[in-house]
Amino acid sequence: MNELLIYGEIGWEVNPTEVARILGEMEGDLTVRVNSPGGDVHDGHAIMNTLRGYPGTVTVIIEGLAASAASYIAIGGADRVIIRPSAELMIHDAWTYADGNAAAMEKVLADLNRISTTMSEIYSAKAGGTPDEWRDIMRAETWYTAAEALDAGLVDAVEDARAVAAAVMPRAGIMANFRYSGRRDAPAPKTHRPTGRKRKEGGMSALTDLARDLGQPETKVKSALARFFAEELQVTSTVEVTYPEDSTVVPTGSATITPVGEVPSGLTFAIDTTPDGWTAEVDEATGVLNVTAPSGAEPDDEVEVTVTATGTEAVTLTAAITVKAAAGEGDEPGTGTGDPVVPGADTLTSVIDSSRLAELEEAAAYGWKAMERDREDKAKAFAENAFRDNKIGAAARKRWAAAWVNDREDAEARMAQIPSGTVHRGEDGHARTDSDTVATAESERDERVRRSLTR
Repeated sequence: MNELLIYGEIGWEVNPTEVARILGEMEGDLTVRVNSPGGDVHDGHAIMNTLRGYPGTVTVIIEGLAASAASYIAIGGADRVIIRPSAELMIHDAWTYADGNAAAMEKVLADLNRISTTMSEIYSAKAGGTPDEWRDIMRAETWYTAAEALDAGLVDAVEDARAVAAAVMPRAGIMANFRYSGRRDAPAPKTHRPTGRKRKEGGMSALTDLARDLGQPETKVKSALARFFAEELQVTSTVEVTYPEDSTVVPTGSATITPVGEVPSGLTFAIDTTPDGWTAEVDEATGVLNVTAPSGAEPDDEVEVTVTATGTEAVTLTAAITVKAAAGEGDEPGTGTGDPVVPGADTLTSVIDSSRLAELEEAAAYGWKAMERDREDKAKAFAENAFRDNKIGAAARKRWAAAWVNDREDAEARMAQIPSGTVHRGEDGHARTDSDTVATAESERDERVRRSLTR
């Protein structure tokens, strides 16, 4: 199983360049384990967008803490977010240190508001509500327990893992800047469910409630439910399927006879008996019957073709067929039109030449393939437009195109929640002093990242 550890400060102990390198060597679904107090905002966005562009399914598990930048890496970078029962999550407005005159401070203020708005859009896209509502929650520096995060819609499930222990890491550097030292010291979240947010029914929250009501451990209740749903139940019902009683056909002609009533899935049809000289075929799944009369059939002859329908038991169905006079029979000499009679016209059944039928089937198959190509082209265009708008990375285009083909409305709704410019393709800017000191610090940081991500 592919695993990535985000344990430590973002931008120092966890480096986006190293994350991208590691993910580039992986294939298949990915599990990301998070225990971080946050860190550099732009490095956090880079890691989040790298996870969004990963071609497999990304599951993030918050093992201990996902605060600040680590919170939107987990929430915005995953297809599914799981939090451990004892873990916590914290979101707040962006902050920085700055000096300068009033103009410089105004620029810093504008930058911070822009960054915080982008973060609020990530939370809103996951949990519902408006970005303005989430900005109010962020300004209060809101801490969530696992249950509170689930109720707010920031995570998808609360799952225990007895064998998984959260990594221990130093957090004093960043934690010292937070208003509260953890959920224990912070007030309860004022807003659990922003406008438009509905708590998902079922899932781990329902399992937790059920286990509590029964006074049993969740693992025991989950195991019992799994055995219950794995049992094979046999359900029988009575359905009425017959063939019409007034089917007609001309000598040497063919007629298609469709069952009356809704044919349930699971039935298998087979020819039972056919009159001498007649030929009959039946579609084993739909029961549609095709019969051909011999040249010696006489007008007003009545025959029966029997079909066996097998479900939980076998049932015999009978199709009654009457031979109809061919065109011109009974007309006075010279008065016939010479036009063929369409057999089964009273029941809207038509006869078609086999070569013409083959042409129509070929044309239908060509039209279907053309429709599929058009659908694929539209899916690719959908992904390319998102890529040009900097909503997704290059590697994510194939996955988003497949999602559009599978469920267009869902894919378009999810894409509409991703702000344009989310994926950064240019350098956001950096500030460094004392190149020797920075080079030494970066070298030490990269070494810590390699040890953290590969253990």
